Amino acid sequence: MNRHWVLMAVPAFRPERKLVWLVASLMIVLTAGVAACSHARAQDSLPDPSTAAISIGEPATVQVWNRPIVELRAKIGSVTPAMRVEGIQTRISRLPLDAPVDAVKAVPGSFGKITGYWIQLEGLTLFGLTAEDLDPDSDQTLEAFATQTVSRLKEALEARADQRRLPVLLRGALFAILATAAFASVIWGIARLRVRAVRRLSARTPDRPIHLRGINLRPYLRAVEEGLIKLTAVGAFLVAAYLWLTFVLLQFTYSQPWGEGLGHWLSSLLGKLGAGALEAVPGFFTVVIIFLATRLIVQGVDRFFRSVEIGWLKVSWLEAETARATRRLATVLIWIFALTVAYPYIPGSQSYAFKGISVFVGLMISLGSAGFVNQLMSGLVIVYSRALKPGDFVEVADREGTISEVGMLATKLVTPLKHEITIPNAVLVGSTVTNFSRLADAQSGAIIATEVTIGYDTPWRQVHAMLQLAAERTALVRREPKPVVIQRALSDFYVAYQFLVSVDRPDMRRAVLSELHANIQDVFNEYGVQIMSPNFNSQPEGKVYVPQAAWFPPPAAAPPKASGDTGPPPAA
Repeated sequence: MNRHWVLMAVPAFRPERKLVWLVASLMIVLTAGVAACSHARAQDSLPDPSTAAISIGEPATVQVWNRPIVELRAKIGSVTPAMRVEGIQTRISRLPLDAPVDAVKAVPGSFGKITGYWIQLEGLTLFGLTAEDLDPDSDQTLEAFATQTVSRLKEALEARADQRRLPVLLRGALFAILATAAFASVIWGIARLRVRAVRRLSARTPDRPIHLRGINLRPYLRAVEEGLIKLTAVGAFLVAAYLWLTFVLLQFTYSQPWGEGLGHWLSSLLGKLGAGALEAVPGFFTVVIIFLATRLIVQGVDRFFRSVEIGWLKVSWLEAETARATRRLATVLIWIFALTVAYPYIPGSQSYAFKGISVFVGLMISLGSAGFVNQLMSGLVIVYSRALKPGDFVEVADREGTISEVGMLATKLVTPLKHEITIPNAVLVGSTVTNFSRLADAQSGAIIATEVTIGYDTPWRQVHAMLQLAAERTALVRREPKPVVIQRALSDFYVAYQFLVSVDRPDMRRAVLSELHANIQDVFNEYGVQIMSPNFNSQPEGKVYVPQAAWFPPPAAAPPKASGDTGPPPAA
């Protein structure tokens, strides 16, 4: 039993099984002496078996021929599980290749306070197992634990012996070569199919354009199709490579555990995916039902607000100007509520990865949406204050134009020169906006104003009459209400007259003012009245005006051309 204790703790001394009868007696004596000394040193390094304490140490696994045999946990005195594993693997590696595998067995035994099983091969103790080596989380008995260890050790020793047999090696190499050839053929076929599919996609005649908000989506869909073809080819290549590697590793006994691990991982992955897909069916069905119900509700809400927007339906609590924005806002809120209800039923929503991505996306939106939220709230202020609406002619920051769209983020303005200006809603809220169309109606129209300065030597009644005459000659000025003249200021050198006229179309403001200014100049010139807008250092002797006879002077005569001059005549 002392020999059993020594073999369980550290590498033990194993005498030769066969003695050579030709060895001299002196050599036998010397060999016996060396063995005795080694045994004495080993005994000196071991703790006393009768008093050694057994505790739980850091687990270590015994591996033979790339196969796990047993995991040891017992620490015997100062001998740790790692030290036991090192000695056991060294001892097993010294076993001959033709060792009888069937002779491996587990023998129960005890020594002092230590009881357990000794794994032996033809009386040679390889290692020992105690109750402390058992997994504390398992209900396995020590006897079953020893039996399992013996079975695994037999398989490892058989695999080690088989790998040294030439037929086994040739068979594994042959199957590996055939698998490699098949793998190369599959890769070649995948590459050919990929090239052919891409060429066929490129040579296909362009399909009918798909327009979304003025953008043709067909080129983008074509790029997506090409990307899917390439991605499918890469995925097929990876699957083929994985299967080839698994098959090749299974052909050799040393690498069989690796191949079995790859196969087990793939089968377990497919099993988990299949089970997850089956478990996700009820949740997916619930999400589809919620989506269809929400879509039906959104369609009803959309039709209601569109009816109010175009004037088919009148409600006291909603204006037609705000119906469009309210429709968009209600649609967004309904979808957000639907997403909140459907979130627990989305497949994978309870996983930590999904939750982590959700938190990351929310953080990115929170950090990057400050300006977006500012524009959005400014758009709501503009819409619900009803300061602007499409079709209004306004002036914003020295820019005049007609409102073409009031969006949630920006407002579009079309100038009389057909230039479209996009103004962010936050800028629009912080600027002064003059709306020429807001108070214009069918009875009074829109009021526009201009100003002239006339000297004190001209009677103000005459000035009023001349301005009225100029308004009558302007085609786009309304006769009713009648134009109004206001003496705005009595300046040092002239009187400032402000002339207010009414027009039907505020967007024609510039054209009306241009024609009105031309008629004012004509009328004042006809009556010889000087407009004092130019500044003089002193009053000129005569009035500064253009008499009617000089309104259409003939072109100036070109000067005579000099001799030898072949260039174009100078401009008049």
